Parts: sequence; structure tokens; C-alpha cells
Amino acid sequence: MIFGSEKNPKGPAFKKARPIEKNLSGIKLCFRAPPSSDPLSSIEEWESEPASRDIYDLSVFRPLNWIRKSGERHEFKEIQMLRAYSSRWGFRGLPIIEGYCGYINFLIDVNFVDDLPVNETLFENQTLAREAYRSFELTELSDTHKGHSDDPMDLTPYSWPSYLGPINSQWQNLGNSDWFYFESQPLVNDSEMITWNTAITDKHYLSCRFIINRSARNAGNSYQIEQRVPRNNFIEFANQVMETISIELPLDMLKRRAQIQAQIKANEKVILTCTRMQVEEAKHVLYMWSDREYEAPGKGEDDDHRADPDDVAAFVDERIKPRPLPNSYPPGEVLNLESQANTAEAESG
Repeated sequence: MIFGSEKNPKGPAFKKARPIEKNLSGIKLCFRAPPSSDPLSSIEEWESEPASRDIYDLSVFRPLNWIRKSGERHEFKEIQMLRAYSSRWGFRGLPIIEGYCGYINFLIDVNFVDDLPVNETLFENQTLAREAYRSFELTELSDTHKGHSDDPMDLTPYSWPSYLGPINSQWQNLGNSDWFYFESQPLVNDSEMITWNTAITDKHYLSCRFIINRSARNAGNSYQIEQRVPRNNFIEFANQVMETISIELPLDMLKRRAQIQAQIKANEKVILTCTRMQVEEAKHVLYMWSDREYEAPGKGEDDDHRADPDDVAAFVDERIKPRPLPNSYPPGEVLNLESQANTAEAESG
């Protein structure tokens, strides 16, 4: 298309995608992606990572960290990260009238898990899913913000979640590797994340994250932006990139993966999901913030500009439905995990 629109934003032309290759201590990572094309950031910031990295040199890793709504920075030293690739692409609507509709970041990280029990390996699907969830739980899922009440006399210090997830978790085969996939839904105004994870050694896994940030006038919250700028084109672009990805493991690691995956239950396609309590709380938070930086047409300054709560609830119910990806496996059992965030926070200080 020549021009995009808010309902159909124009992203980068995938026909301009060129091959990108990374050497991670003999592990060959290949994919295709267009050059960075975001007008609101410096091009020099992106694709600046070296073509070759030593994933066994822990001095080049950094702890997993997250800055929460409160402004507090938390570090989790048991999960070390090494950035292998980064880029950003802008999406546009009608020139002048709508302009910029948002962007998508693509971040590839090598995650090193230093505290795995001696009898566990990331080549076991359950272990990989658990560790991918742990990173999500320590960051987005544990990120809360100050809530509020309609009653001006209510002084309760409400603490609300900022994200809902995991959503739409599943296993997908891409480039001869199995990837654990899931999404998150922001509840205030933040970017949403979709992520693919795959093991590359017993203690290293690759995380491919696409962070989607949409923008439109008079739509400054997570619910209203959904009504203005659909995520479809952003998701389609992410899938286009991932459909080109391939990982070539060294022979010894290929044998190790095959050995582990041949064991009973190691290859089971366990999934993760959010609880019913999380879903109901998300509906409330999304509704309460649905007038943030938004004015409903035809309403005055003193009117309630929030969305219909039934519409918000219907959106969340639709959002959490499974949506199988191409080459995905039938879902396995839901993996029940005890919360690890509080323990890790205490250890991190």
C-alpha cells in the first residue's frame, strides 16, 4: 500500500529485508529483517551489536533489570542477559492527518540461568517454560501502580497490576527449533510484548521479544488505543521476521538436545495461562483507566469519559482466547507454578 491509516498502519516493507547472521560461540543464528526505519530514534542506536559473541564469557552479560512504575530499579542477578540484536521500525497512518501510529522494537537476548538445579536443563520444555515465565513474572507481572476509587472519601492505597499475562502461550516450530511463545496485555498505557524463547545450551536460552507501542491522538490508554490502532499489522510483521529465523547448534549440542528431548515428559508442550482472578482484576483496571488522556465525543468536561465496562470485559475475554500460530503444536497441560517473584525480590534487595 502507498499510504497507511490508523486502522491499517503502514510498517516497513519486508521486501527490503536482508539476511542477518550472528555467531554465538559456534551457535549460528540467522534471520531476515529490513533496515531500522523509526523516525523518532537515532538509527545509530540499532543493529550495533557485534556479529560474534562469546556466550560463555559471563563478563559481557548483565543482570536482568526492570524499572517499575514507582521508579524503582530492580536487578535479578540469577538471570544474566546478553543483547545479540536490536532494531526498531515505525508504523504510519495517513500523512499529516494521522501521521505516526507507533513502532515495534525487536530485541534478541541470550539469557543465562545461573541457578538451575544440577539435574535440570533448559532442553526440557517444562524447565524452559518455567524460566521464561520467571523473567516475565519478575518484570512485567510484578509491576504494579497506584490505583484509585470513584469514592473521593476512599483512602485505600490500591495497588493495581500494570500487565495481564501470559496470554496465548503455545509452542511453535520455527527453523527446526521449538519455541515457547506468549504475549502480554498492558492495562494502563504501556507497550505490549510478544516473545519467543528457545534453549541453545543446558543453561542458555534465546529470547526474541517484539515490543509494540501504538500511538494516536485522544487515545492515551491501553483500551482506547485498541479501538483506534489495531495490532494486526504489528503482529504480522513480527511473524514475518520469525518465519525466517533459524538456529544451527554445534554437533555436540544437537546430540545433547536430542538426548534430553528423548526422555519421558521432556518434550511435552506445557503451556502457561493467567488465572481467572487476574483476568477479572485486569478488566477492572482497564476500565478504570479507559478515560486516561481520552475525551469521549459529545461529552462535557465533567462527564464520565470511561468506556462501557461490558465492552471492556468483552475485549479482555476476546484477548485471552487462544490463537494458534502457523506450525504450532496442540497445547499440552497447563504448567502450575508457585510465585517466585517475592523470593527473588527479597534476594535482590
